[in-house]
Amino acid sequence: MSNFFGVKSLPLAACACAVFTGVCMPVLAETVDLTVIGTILPAACTPSLSGGGAIDYSSIDPGTLSPTALTPLAEKVLTLTIACDAQVKVALRAVNGRINTAAGVTTPGTDSDGLTPVTLFGASTTGVAGLGLDGTVKIGGYAIRVTPGTVVADSNSVDSLRTTDIASAWTNDAQAGDLYDPATTRLISWGATGTTTPVGITNLTGELSVQAYLNNVTELSLSHQIVLDGLTTIELVYL
Repeated sequence: MSNFFGVKSLPLAACACAVFTGVCMPVLAETVDLTVIGTILPAACTPSLSGGGAIDYSSIDPGTLSPTALTPLAEKVLTLTIACDAQVKVALRAVNGRINTAAGVTTPGTDSDGLTPVTLFGASTTGVAGLGLDGTVKIGGYAIRVTPGTVVADSNSVDSLRTTDIASAWTNDAQAGDLYDPATTRLISWGATGTTTPVGITNLTGELSVQAYLNNVTELSLSHQIVLDGLTTIELVYL
């Protein structure tokens, strides 16, 4: 069919169909997905001790040792620092590297060698680790604690807290800073003064005290040099 101007055109029915199709059939578009991804990294903390973590009793005069009793030595102090890249709750655990070498201990513990047989830090309630062996003879022992009243976290004074595992309640008492428990595993952390809930820290500093004792000279042989050989690994635990 041609129109008046000589241009061919579709029949009316075909035109209606084309128009109908254009209106009622949507044009399908291609699609692309957008995803949002990423990873929040865990906070990382680094513990450190002044002096390379070495407690040095240097040369000990054998004349200062008791012939029959255990002899406590002087308390030594290092600076403990924990630096984190974000605020996070942490605890410390002491791992005894000289199991069953503490002199005078009668009831073994889990991480410690057991209850101190002498007064250390002015008390007799802390756990101790051993100073190694001289042949088969136990040289002595030592206790470790974070000194009460010395710990500052993010410019705030904090109290030491202790527990036997993460799922148990925390305790704030005079022995809360002792790293070795007389009988079982111990974790220590820190909370706001007067509380029993660990707080997140970014930077923490405090004093780490160590007090050792030596076996009596009846047990020790003083015919040769005896080297104290205590070893504790302090682990950082994220809560």
